[in-house]
Amino acid sequence: MTIRSIEPSSAGAVAKLMSTIKPDWWDFEGANQQLQDVGLLAKLVGWYLEEDGAPRGWLLCAEYEGYSCLTIENLGYDEDGAFVMEKPLEPLLRLAEEYARQKGLRNMRYIIGSTDMSCHGHPITDFAEELRTLRSLGRAHFDYFRSIGFVPTGFIPNCYGVNYHGIIMIKSLL
Repeated sequence: MTIRSIEPSSAGAVAKLMSTIKPDWWDFEGANQQLQDVGLLAKLVGWYLEEDGAPRGWLLCAEYEGYSCLTIENLGYDEDGAFVMEKPLEPLLRLAEEYARQKGLRNMRYIIGSTDMSCHGHPITDFAEELRTLRSLGRAHFDYFRSIGFVPTGFIPNCYGVNYHGIIMIKSLL
């Protein structure tokens, strides 16, 4: 068996397979378009705060229409030379939430690193237990996102390094 990349020249054959074996998920046209149009997977959208003609903070999101989700990819604010990711960005976070609602999206997602969290620095072996007992050890960033409605829902283990985990945060827009 040979492994090949999906290219424009082979996408039609793969789309035919997709629509044949799972027609309730894909018709041929939809499968063919999904295989070739990365914009269908995620569309980048973002905003920034300007002060005195220069950017002061930003919020970059990826819109996953198929999952009805707007994902915060990165954000930051220059607070007199200090990098912050909380309260000063609230206008952009509200704008992103309104954008998601207007688009009919049902969730927002954000992945926060495990620094200053109870899960940091050790392997996660029981995900459900780790999530149940998850607590902030003074992590202002996590505490802020919890205060605006984001809820921890899972982990991406070791995504930032060994025993440095990503905490998946979801905010329902329903």
